[in-house]
Amino acid sequence: MTKLLIAFFFVFTVSNGIAQSVSYKAYSKEYSEPVGGMKDVELMISKEFQYPLEAIKKEIEGDVRLYFQLNTNGIPVDLKVISSPADELTEEALRIFKKIQWTKQEYRPIHMSLRDEFVMQFSLKKWVKLYKKRDYQYITYPVTPIDSSGKVYFIKAVKTKPIPVFKDGEYNNFNHYIARKMRYPETAVKLNLKGTVLVAFVIEPSGQISNLEVRKSMNGGCTQEALRLIKEVTWIPGQQDSVAVRTQMITSIGFGMSSNAFYENYGSTGN
Repeated sequence: MTKLLIAFFFVFTVSNGIAQSVSYKAYSKEYSEPVGGMKDVELMISKEFQYPLEAIKKEIEGDVRLYFQLNTNGIPVDLKVISSPADELTEEALRIFKKIQWTKQEYRPIHMSLRDEFVMQFSLKKWVKLYKKRDYQYITYPVTPIDSSGKVYFIKAVKTKPIPVFKDGEYNNFNHYIARKMRYPETAVKLNLKGTVLVAFVIEPSGQISNLEVRKSMNGGCTQEALRLIKEVTWIPGQQDSVAVRTQMITSIGFGMSSNAFYENYGSTGN
């Protein structure tokens, strides 16, 4: 029986040699996966990870190992720290882990004795490579103070909406940016495809995006182009009572149709 149960585990390991390595061992890949996949988790870590200063001074390295289960809403429950070299590393691993959104499943099998496992490796050598590549060691937040609770606010709920920041050029608004920067896929043009791609994501207090989830896709390379356009934009984060918060939003990228940075005609989802 034990051998049979172990066969249901799936292991995802992510490391590009630059970011801190993470691995996720899922009880069932069919039912347990980050909304944007593990590559999205890697991208988020490469931007959001911060090696604790005290751990650097003490030259502490090693793995933080977490066990948890996911409920049908994709919310981690019964989260436990199984092993860690130091409290400072535990705190950072939990901070990063709690940023991850997981897929919802109306039916998610739960075995009382089995848990999903998330392991985050802390390597000083990789940390140096990471911050040199991204050109900053620690995050400079565009708005302070920030909400450190990890709570996600729906776009409709925040008092001050996020503001897009374009890396190159000046644009009147989000629609202007999309119209100027879009590379309409050749295949989509040949097939005369028109429509919208809906992408949900979280704007972090840092202004970076995480948890990209395609809610409505298109063929002909349109979905890939929509993701490219969204990934090139950073944001001034949303605010609640003058505090920068994590903001859940969905963006509509139109192909032959108008785009909308703050698409709100969708059901409530997310954490």
